[in-house]
Amino acid sequence: MTLKRKSLRFWLVSGTAFALLFMAIGLVANHFTIQSRIGHFADRFQLLSVLRKEALEQYFETLRAEITFWSLDDDLLNRQAELLGAQEAFRKAGGDDSARVDYEFAMSAIQARLHVLASLFVAKRGYYDFFLITPEGDVIYTVEKESDYQTNLLSGPWRDTGLAGVYRRALESAGENRVVFSDFEAYGPSEGAPAMFMARAMVGPEGRVLGVLAMQLPTNRIRDIMQFTAGMGESGETYLVGEDLLMRSDSRFREESTILQVKVDTESVRRALSGESGTLFTPDYRGVPVLSAFSDLTVDDFRWAVMAEIDRDEVLRTISGNRNQIAGVMLFLYAITLWTLWYIREGDWATGDTLSGPADTDHTDIGDTGI
Repeated sequence: MTLKRKSLRFWLVSGTAFALLFMAIGLVANHFTIQSRIGHFADRFQLLSVLRKEALEQYFETLRAEITFWSLDDDLLNRQAELLGAQEAFRKAGGDDSARVDYEFAMSAIQARLHVLASLFVAKRGYYDFFLITPEGDVIYTVEKESDYQTNLLSGPWRDTGLAGVYRRALESAGENRVVFSDFEAYGPSEGAPAMFMARAMVGPEGRVLGVLAMQLPTNRIRDIMQFTAGMGESGETYLVGEDLLMRSDSRFREESTILQVKVDTESVRRALSGESGTLFTPDYRGVPVLSAFSDLTVDDFRWAVMAEIDRDEVLRTISGNRNQIAGVMLFLYAITLWTLWYIREGDWATGDTLSGPADTDHTDIGDTGI
């Protein structure tokens, strides 16, 4: 075999072997890089889910503290007692026209003193409405004066609403000093808009149950918590889903409100509502494949799924950039390896050419001369 053919065979075998070697190394590196990047996204969005959950828990703790403060406020308890007294006096007077005039005048005067403080509190703290309810279920004061004002929550038109539900539960737990919440539901007096309520029993100094203080919560506070998008990329979002699989917050990708309007029946949502947490790839409510991180939040006696998701395509785009980098590095190392091999081989040839001539055996041993 000629030297030229031997050299060609050497480079074919060496080039192929090193190409296969670096391809294998590249595939392994690419696999671990993909898993690492997916793990990075999964950890980040799981953390976002947990952070949203903690922010909501803090928000609800603030709500509990505020309604507890007001339900124990001496001035508010006195106003409630005065309203109950005026109502009782009207009943004892037999409800004639004269008594009604006196009753309405007394109620207006008490409410006027109350309204200055209550309306200021609602405006400053961002609540939607503030209710005082008698032990018998009569709504005797609200800031907004919607159609629920002066109705009865046990027998009136709103007896099946979230407000009536928290009123009953707060009254039942009067001895436990408990704050109760309703889940979101459409509320007729507020033009059918989604509404959430909390309530606490009002107990006087002598242990007398004076009624219930209730507040209608705003939707924008929860929306602001869930729509914070820093660090979420182009397609990341966080949202809430209730036990009926309907959204409890607004989608980042819809202009109109999605609260109680969009159903999210995905594996990750169902797992969250069963008390699990984790991450997985799944189609979301838009039918778009996403990396979905999920956990759950329990508020009073109901549970929400807390979702943090990013489109799978965005994750893969980030990973593909890393794949190109790995391919470039492997190609560079392959070229350096072949060059090194060529350099060493050329050096060996050069050395071999210098030393490969026939050995000089025609020499004289000085010891044989006899000198």
